[in-house]
Amino acid sequence: MPVVERQGRTIHYSRSGDGPGVLLVPGLGSGARLFGTLPRRFMRSGFTCAAIDPVGLEPSSPLPGGIFDFPQAAHDLLAVAETLPKPVTLVGTSLGGKAALCAAAMQNNAVSKLVMLASSALQTARSKRVYRWFELLCTEIDGKHLGELTAPFLFGETFLNEKSGVVDDIIRSTKPSVASRAFMQAQARALQSFDGQALCPQVRVPTLCLAGAEDPLTLPHEVEATANLLPNARFQCMERAGHSLLLESASAFDVVTEFARS
Repeated sequence: MPVVERQGRTIHYSRSGDGPGVLLVPGLGSGARLFGTLPRRFMRSGFTCAAIDPVGLEPSSPLPGGIFDFPQAAHDLLAVAETLPKPVTLVGTSLGGKAALCAAAMQNNAVSKLVMLASSALQTARSKRVYRWFELLCTEIDGKHLGELTAPFLFGETFLNEKSGVVDDIIRSTKPSVASRAFMQAQARALQSFDGQALCPQVRVPTLCLAGAEDPLTLPHEVEATANLLPNARFQCMERAGHSLLLESASAFDVVTEFARS
């Protein structure tokens, strides 16, 4: 698997396909595995798709000082984006959307478009409590319960009711290691102080902000408010979908690929 070396940081990523670049940026506590077969779907749709393992999560290098830093994570994304065929679309989900926002705000020529999935630039009293909840989950609760405790919030009502077997499989496969829980804790702490509103005017690339109508973690109106702060963005809310948009909604995948091609 390819890696990029940057200022003592080793960034591992997967890569498949041929065509314009798409870089998938995972959410809280996750790496490239989060996206499952999605890279192959992007490949079949005519893209070169890469999915990143963030610094702090093996096989990438450890977090320096155990602290997750959004600007450094953004530079890591740009370093990987530089290796992909242009034009490159950053596709970040949840926390990954915030890291991708930081990268796009740096106005580097490596990035041509931005997609923020179930992700908001806003800091609110509610969002800080959500991120504190995640921090407590990975520090105070036995890791074997993590999948079961988060599933009702990571997926929307429709998916939970209609794909209960898939949810069961995801819960059984959620087995965080000590290292991955420490990584999740560092990210949850960083989220509690993240406020991306000042970054939004600096993002000049076309941006797509997608929300799930059934998402209890990042509310649709927060995603819409983020789109309103960006100079060249559009907002769309996907019905019958929650926080895990690309898993829950085939239509969301179609909207993203259409945007990346346009």
